[in-house]
Amino acid sequence: MAGFFDKLLGKGKETAPGLAAPANKKHGKVADPPAAAQPEAQSFVCREPVLDRDKRISGYQFSLPEEIEQRLETDFEFLQKIYDDAILRSLTSLGDGALLGPRLAFVRLSPNSLDNSRLQELPRENTVLMLAPVHQTFEAERILRQLDVLRQAGFSYGWLLRQNQVARFPQLPILAASADYVQIDATGFDGMGVRLLMKALTAARSAKLPKLRLIAGGLDAVDEFDSFFQADFDFFLGQFVTRRESWHPPTSKINRLQVIKLLNLLGSEAEIGVIAEQFRHDPVLAFKLLRYINSAAMALRSPVVNMDKALILLGREKIYRWLSLLLFDFKAPGHEERVLTEQALSRAHFLENLAGQGSMPAQTDALFILGLFSLLDQLMGQTMAELLVQAKLPKAVHDALVGQQGPYRNALLLAIAAEGQSPHELEQQAALCGLDALQVSQCVVKSLAWAHEISSLDAG
Repeated sequence: MAGFFDKLLGKGKETAPGLAAPANKKHGKVADPPAAAQPEAQSFVCREPVLDRDKRISGYQFSLPEEIEQRLETDFEFLQKIYDDAILRSLTSLGDGALLGPRLAFVRLSPNSLDNSRLQELPRENTVLMLAPVHQTFEAERILRQLDVLRQAGFSYGWLLRQNQVARFPQLPILAASADYVQIDATGFDGMGVRLLMKALTAARSAKLPKLRLIAGGLDAVDEFDSFFQADFDFFLGQFVTRRESWHPPTSKINRLQVIKLLNLLGSEAEIGVIAEQFRHDPVLAFKLLRYINSAAMALRSPVVNMDKALILLGREKIYRWLSLLLFDFKAPGHEERVLTEQALSRAHFLENLAGQGSMPAQTDALFILGLFSLLDQLMGQTMAELLVQAKLPKAVHDALVGQQGPYRNALLLAIAAEGQSPHELEQQAALCGLDALQVSQCVVKSLAWAHEISSLDAG
């Protein structure tokens, strides 16, 4: 944690011990944060997919790892503001006015950070500020004034309600009743506790306000999800979303073996006519190819109906990538398939965009396929070794997918760590790849937005 903390504050190891002198804490003195700490703050931000009632990913929650949040409850109060600034710095560093496109970005912060100037750099249309009190200092009137200003500026906000925080701050449910969203942490409440809390929120909410959007967090199993779904909650997050236990690959309307055959033909420089003939043998693939080439995005003057012409217009590189994406086309997928598909897409884009940075390999196409194929075993119900016999990939990519050490394996492990909740692991993998927190965080957000865009196109 020391190295992570040093990076967060932009300081060297030799200066870190001076940040929090034990004597100050012992005598109840709270020092102001170092002036140089704020501008240099960097952090690896954790993110979790958030499902809606259609079991589709409607957004992501960005937060500190739970272990850090727990530590901050007994640490200096100003440290929470520095960590919050690190999150905001990561999320606002893109500078393009968008965070996740049309999806919601739930950004967890302390109420003490409502005066952070970086908030004004977040997009209003899809950002939800999720507040979670940490320390005993809790000035309700000040917080309400700040939230009113932010709401008038176009922001939505919500409160995270944990059992221990509700017990510590009796006024919290009343404050939460006027929010746009309320997230209830399922790990600390039993069924009766949830019902009583919802009753209190309903009683305190003004009839003039729109319906309160309810989020169930900390869900570890599908049974827990079902309970909150039946209670008319709107959004859901927790380990059950990405847990791989006891689920079976779906039956796809795409002939994946045919797609792999086409990928191999492209890789072996087969003639366009030979490849076009394979499309003609598969009605679904032929339909999808023509739908793609004739889409508005291609801006052709007249529709193309000839397979050879369609393939020539697209070019080998674009055909290869398009076919690779078809491996993740599902018929009526459940939330497991959707999450896995989006995860694979975001990994591919994440790795592609880091190509050539630090010690990352410079081959963008190879990194894209590495990320895209990294979850194919779970999606198709076969071992990675069995799949790679059918798909001829570059040796470096093949070796990385089967666990052989090297630069490509390090890159893949970085993409996997970016999805997890361990800052230690992510920091170590980023260091192996010669990357810093800001580079990784920027790529994570870009990749999530891109994966959603591709998934939406494919769903059409």
